[in-house]
Amino acid sequence: MAPMTDPTAPGTSAAAGASPDGITPPMTITKASTTKAATPAVELLRADAGDVEATTVTMDRSGAERVTAQRVTLDHSGAKSIDARSAQLDQSGVFLIKSERVVMQGGSAAVVSAQETRFVNSKALFVLSGETTVEGELRALVHIGPADGNVRPVFDAAGALRFGAALGLVTVIAGRLLRRLGDGR
Repeated sequence: MAPMTDPTAPGTSAAAGASPDGITPPMTITKASTTKAATPAVELLRADAGDVEATTVTMDRSGAERVTAQRVTLDHSGAKSIDARSAQLDQSGVFLIKSERVVMQGGSAAVVSAQETRFVNSKALFVLSGETTVEGELRALVHIGPADGNVRPVFDAAGALRFGAALGLVTVIAGRLLRRLGDGR
């Protein structure tokens, strides 16, 4: 599937609604959160998309493969991967998110990599963050970085290192035992 690009970029034309080719998502005008200025954005409502590239992406009850943008807002939506400067997820899920700032409310993620994260009653498998703030509870398998709030990781950075070393040792010993049994010695 061809990637979706920002219809307001030079060399493209913005159309009301989806384009006739069905590839370009509809445009909307949204307010930028910091300046409250009107900003053109790609908006998906109850739709699925492949790759989406734009300055601002807003998804409501929608899904996407890969989202690349300066600002991403997901509401009851999902994506395989997000690469953004700022991302806000409300009751949404993502497999991999890389961003400077992430706010996740009641959502879930497999891998979160950000400079600054804020979780509100959310779940994540792996969190790597320069600064994590938690309201409610964050359930994580591995959390690396400083955190304020109720973070309940199964492993912290040191615990993950110890677990990996132990798993590696067990794998080596089991492999040698199986080889010896297989050789009949």
